[in-house]
Amino acid sequence: MIELQMSILQLEANKNIVKNLLKNVSQEQAAWKPKKDRWSLLEVLNHLTDIETEDFRYNFNLILFEPSKDWPSFNEMEWITSRKYNERDVKASLQNFEKERTASINLLKDLKNPDLYSMHLGNGLKNIEMHAGDLIASWIGHDLFHIRQMSLLNWDILNKWSAPFTPEYSGFHI
Repeated sequence: MIELQMSILQLEANKNIVKNLLKNVSQEQAAWKPKKDRWSLLEVLNHLTDIETEDFRYNFNLILFEPSKDWPSFNEMEWITSRKYNERDVKASLQNFEKERTASINLLKDLKNPDLYSMHLGNGLKNIEMHAGDLIASWIGHDLFHIRQMSLLNWDILNKWSAPFTPEYSGFHI
C-alpha cells in the first residue's frame, strides 16, 4: 500500500534525478530532438512542471478538500507547442521545476494524516474513480516514465555529440 512519507521521499528523489539528468546539458542539446515526432529534454522538463502544478498538485487538493468540484480538463499535448516549451531556457526551466516540486513536497509534508482513500466524488480522469492514493501513485509513476524518457534522450544526445566516437562499448543498444 502507498504510504505518504515514502511517497514524499520518492518525489524528492525524483526531483534530484531530473536535476541530475539535466545538469550538464547545453541549451542546444536540451532543445534537440532525435526525430521530429519525439520530445526534447526541454519539452519533457516543461511538461513535468506544468503537470506538477496544473494536474497532480491541483487534483490532490481537489480530492482532499473539494471532492465535488469538477475534475479539470486540459490537453497537455497541445501545451508543448502552444506554451513553446522548446523555446524556453533550460536553466530557468529547471529552476522552475525544482521550485514547483519543492512547493508540492512542502504541501504534502504539511498535511496531517490525510486519508489516501479520499475520493473525487465525480468522474476523474478517464471517468474512473480517483482516490488520493491513486493520484500519489500516478504522480510517482509519471515521474518515472519521464525519467526513463529523459535517460533515453540523454543516450541519443551522447550518440550525437560524441561523434566521431561512439559509446557502443557500453553494451547498451536500443
